[in-house]
Amino acid sequence: MWGLGALAAAMLLASSLPANAATARAQPAAPAQVTAARDPECIQPGNAWLNPRFYWRNAFGTRLGEGVINESSWPNPFGGRIAPGSTFTFRWRPDTTRNPVGSQYHLHRVNLASIMAVANVESVTGPGTFSGTTLSAQETPPHKLGDTVVRFRIRPGTEGRTATLSSADHSLTTRWLFANINNLWENHGSISFAVASRASLGCDSSSGLG
Repeated sequence: MWGLGALAAAMLLASSLPANAATARAQPAAPAQVTAARDPECIQPGNAWLNPRFYWRNAFGTRLGEGVINESSWPNPFGGRIAPGSTFTFRWRPDTTRNPVGSQYHLHRVNLASIMAVANVESVTGPGTFSGTTLSAQETPPHKLGDTVVRFRIRPGTEGRTATLSSADHSLTTRWLFANINNLWENHGSISFAVASRASLGCDSSSGLG
């Protein structure tokens, strides 16, 4: 009886092995984590800069104060071309180098509507804040403003469009005692960049220009 029991157990084990193996083969593999890879940056950098200057003067033409709007981009698309999906950072820092006596604060603004028509804002750091398409910050003497850094990503489907930033996009309101005083802009101009296809810039999924 013991021998027959052992033989039956062996036959049962042997008959179950193929089924277990087939079951093991039929088990689905653990799902692999797939990370959607972004296209590499594709930009033909330019070398255009704006940095508008401003000043105040009295009725006799004497300057009462002055300053500059420090602006830069990295990589710099202005004067160049950039493809959809690519990113760049825009640094903005108003700096009043000499304040009119009695000024309480300056409210600086720059309208980035043209850039935001082709690019999304991914992040904003620093003292500046957005209201619609206008970036603004308040400078209160004698304190200085730090850099506001805006990260843009060019939207798909914007090939062939142009983004422009001009002196006319900047504005400044100064509070002096109990009234606002007007300022003047010293230099006028504009800079722009074009959105181009990756193919026209010579980029593919494994290479980038910027």
